[in-house]
Amino acid sequence: MTGNVNDVLEAASAEGFVTPSAADAGVEHSTGFLRCGVDQLPIRLDGGDLGVDIGSGGGLPGLVLAGMTDGDWVLVDRAERRCTFLQWAIGELDLADRVEVVCGDVVDLARGSLRGLADLVTARGFGSPATTVECGAPLLSEGGRLVVSEPPSGGSRWSQVVLDELNLVDEGSWHVKSATYRAFLSGGSCPERYPRRNSRQVADPLF
Repeated sequence: MTGNVNDVLEAASAEGFVTPSAADAGVEHSTGFLRCGVDQLPIRLDGGDLGVDIGSGGGLPGLVLAGMTDGDWVLVDRAERRCTFLQWAIGELDLADRVEVVCGDVVDLARGSLRGLADLVTARGFGSPATTVECGAPLLSEGGRLVVSEPPSGGSRWSQVVLDELNLVDEGSWHVKSATYRAFLSGGSCPERYPRRNSRQVADPLF
């Protein structure tokens, strides 16, 4: 990565895509997504592996993680303005050979071209827990992980019944300084009926 990621995050803050505090802590917070469980064992994304960042916004964590790993990445966001920024950012960071920006709905991608392909899916503030697992699980290949950023409050926000339905194993949470993360391991293919359309998710959340 030839450009300065901190300069890119500062630009994201100036555009209103991330808060100034999130930009300041962006690299450190993003690094935490690559640690798993209480032992904080590293999550690897090697050449040929695929990472998908859902709701990429100003590039956190996907843009930062793309520069820290050797795998290919897809950064997904629905807003055209944010996608235009992300395209500029990957050029600034010399990542265009293995990072793609998709301007569209995660539901469409999870029901289509990216279904079952991702070794790692990351989500920082994507949506509610129910929406995040419903949209994230179908993207995963068997043995892939969904890693989410958790709020600081304690207690589990995740339904074990729903995780079982989606073929996800809760690997627990971990902390990097003041930030909290949780990982879910795919135990197999997600049922074909997921993810449901956004209107259905809103009207009848899984939990």
